[in-house]
Amino acid sequence: MDISLSANDYAALAPLLILLLGGLALLLVQTFWEEESDRVAPLLTLATLIAAMFAAYQAPVSDNALLTPWLKFDHLSRFFTLFFLAVGVGITLLASPFFQTFQPSRGEFFFLLLSAIFGLILIGASADFLTLFIGIETLSLSLYVLCGYMKRWKFSAESSMKYFFMGSLAAAFLLYGIALVYGATGTTNFQALQLAPKDSVLFLAGVVFISFALAFEVAAVPFHFWAPDVYEGASTPVTAFMAIGTKVGAFAAFVRVFMETFHQFNPLWNNGIAVLAMITLIYANFVAMRQLEIRRFFAYSGISHAGFLLLPIAVGTPAAEDALLYYLVVYAIATIGAFGVISFLDNKTHGVDFSQIKGLFRRSPWLAAILSLCLLTLAGIPPTVGFFAKFYLFKVAYQAGYYALVIVALLTTILSAYYYLRMVALMFADTPEELAPPTKYFSPTLLVVASLAAIALFSFFPGLLHLAIE
Repeated sequence: MDISLSANDYAALAPLLILLLGGLALLLVQTFWEEESDRVAPLLTLATLIAAMFAAYQAPVSDNALLTPWLKFDHLSRFFTLFFLAVGVGITLLASPFFQTFQPSRGEFFFLLLSAIFGLILIGASADFLTLFIGIETLSLSLYVLCGYMKRWKFSAESSMKYFFMGSLAAAFLLYGIALVYGATGTTNFQALQLAPKDSVLFLAGVVFISFALAFEVAAVPFHFWAPDVYEGASTPVTAFMAIGTKVGAFAAFVRVFMETFHQFNPLWNNGIAVLAMITLIYANFVAMRQLEIRRFFAYSGISHAGFLLLPIAVGTPAAEDALLYYLVVYAIATIGAFGVISFLDNKTHGVDFSQIKGLFRRSPWLAAILSLCLLTLAGIPPTVGFFAKFYLFKVAYQAGYYALVIVALLTTILSAYYYLRMVALMFADTPEELAPPTKYFSPTLLVVASLAAIALFSFFPGLLHLAIE
């Protein structure tokens, strides 16, 4: 057997290799040219991510026996790779106000960001439980440090420790579950597991532990306790990355494991996920109505969206997978746009609260309009593309016979519209005192304009997003 890698294999691995080289370059710049690091690091990160996106788009399919047992080079892998790299570009643009306001070191931040994206790509391309575990831990280790990046912020250090301890527990559940699955089947490879018997007690116990670990990663109730405190304590760009990248990465793991490998192996598991979705939707939407701090609000908003995203996981059909990917893209565009607007107002260690967005329309009409559109999209209010995304989820769940789940999802959608519209009303309300207008930044402006354009385009032509996903 040939044990060498060809040029085609290196081209298939190019996105990962480019991220590794970019991360190494960032460390070298930070070490030997520290004075230039603050200026060079964001540009070098953007160049690395754009080069990796180009390489991912052009990447061939590798059939090398050294790679295929560990990594998949299919359409879904390319989709997730491009998705995560695009998220990285968005977070890099979003971070500019944070660095200008609080003046932290930039080299290590962007190195950790590239490391986290490297882990996400491994998750999306994993063909084996070991690759999946390495990807999740690479992501988690980077986020533990990023959450506590502002060492002088009391809440930042606290959130980092909470995330570390809870993440370590989730990693233990995942590793123990993988060990039980291996004990029952004798393999950790996804392709081999598709043919393995799935009715032993040992295997089912392993699936339970793996499900618990992934439920923690998506912050589904009751595995959500870490999310509000961690979101509140982390900086705004890190919170945005966790709200989008981490959540999408966790659902990428769900897709690889439960929608492709263990495809509808047991109706009891699907019903259990449906119940988990109901509990998550009800709890998160009620608690979100009581939030007054923006980062904590988006924590519960993200938990609510995790509940919606569990609908297609419970269904488990190919149509449900398409609905899941569609919803993930819409959620990411609207969330990154909302955080882009929030970054203009973020000038305090405790983050942005609702009082700072009150009367935003009088201070900056275009920021208020863009944030309103993003919130309406997250709420799923027509004619935004968020409505089509939720309709797609409800359709596949209804066709699969999950009527109670659809009813709960519809009712909680109405509930969520209340707290999203409350934020919109605050922006257009009069204020007793005139606050200073938001500071202008170039790179977040690019981000929010791109989000506005994407939401407008897909709202008028929702079918284009299907073509982009395919």
